[in-house]
Amino acid sequence: MPASYDIAVIGGGIVGASTAWALGQRKAGSVALFERSVIAAGASGRTGALLRRHYSNEPEARLAMLGQSIYRDWPDHVGGECGFVPEGVVVTVDSSPGHERNLDLLRANVAMQNRLGINSQVVTGDGLQAMQPFLATDDIPLASWEPDSGYVNSIAATRSMAEAAARSGVEIHEQAGDTKLVVESGRVVGLETAEGAMAADVVVLATGPWCVNQLTPLGIDLPITALRVQIAIIQRPLELSRDHFIFIDTAAGVFTRPWGPGTSLVGVGGGDQHDEVDPDDYTPGNDPSYPTAALSAIARRIPAMGRGVYLHGHAGLYDMTPDTHPVIGRTRIEGLYVAAGFSGAGFKKAPAVGLCLAAEITGDQSPVDLTPFDPHRFESPGWDKPWSDTEYTFSSDFGHKL
Repeated sequence: MPASYDIAVIGGGIVGASTAWALGQRKAGSVALFERSVIAAGASGRTGALLRRHYSNEPEARLAMLGQSIYRDWPDHVGGECGFVPEGVVVTVDSSPGHERNLDLLRANVAMQNRLGINSQVVTGDGLQAMQPFLATDDIPLASWEPDSGYVNSIAATRSMAEAAARSGVEIHEQAGDTKLVVESGRVVGLETAEGAMAADVVVLATGPWCVNQLTPLGIDLPITALRVQIAIIQRPLELSRDHFIFIDTAAGVFTRPWGPGTSLVGVGGGDQHDEVDPDDYTPGNDPSYPTAALSAIARRIPAMGRGVYLHGHAGLYDMTPDTHPVIGRTRIEGLYVAAGFSGAGFKKAPAVGLCLAAEITGDQSPVDLTPFDPHRFESPGWDKPWSDTEYTFSSDFGHKL
């Protein structure tokens, strides 16, 4: 094993694997990926992997659009299988008293998405119910409908991406343990792993909330915190044998997608469902009260789900930034890049993030402008301003914005 690489990627989740793959595709030199445990062992293995493209800001909509196009045609772009399942995505917005303007914002955001090339429509609650009569839609005057979106198997996709990176010449190192960055005279020169010291001219840090402890000793203070977010797998009653749409349902305070034959993934919105935790010391299972909360939440949109049965569940992590937008790009340490802080909405963007970072590292034009995602933006006044004038207001907390 060589002790020197042109580029080292730290983090074996979907963002790290996608970046390594994109660098391998570009023949960017000797590239290695280092994962502390096994591929997809962190947040990437515990996500719902929903591929919605509905955003109220253009930069993230562009990343989500490019990412979804790669998942959709995975065998052609990456090779192997990612478990892509085509399914319509519904995004609802709160239109309760005080939030009525969200309906006009929804129309404007769908128009923006159409301009970018995203297949999205404004539909009424009655229109949704006509497509799936088992839905309760009295609280949905309007919603966004993406008929050709879907979801993937998060572990299958991450492993497949890592395998594709390996086929392109990237070395994959699992069980590398906690890594320490080595910097000399303001430039990254390598890293220390469980396998020993490695030299590297460029390092990409894609370790989610764990990047904070890796960067702080270098004088880079990223305001990223870890939130524990639970999901439950519910067995549907026989009358719901047909799969339902994917919902990012801010009106009902729930997100859901089909999970497998006769089963659904359900997550509950609300601040009490998002506890700040130490990413190395949190409970990975469900709270005792969560099954009841999940069944109650999904029954607001699909009443028959209230007669479902809780099977199992787990808790994953959101790596949250104060503005809920990710940090992607170069740091002030020469040769050091970071991609983190995706705030629970990174899986859909990851293949695009990899392509953009690889282009920036190799000196080419990025397919999506990464300037808004500057890792150091929080040091400047005005960082907390909305990224668009069509940003929604919410009465239920999903941990991230749309």
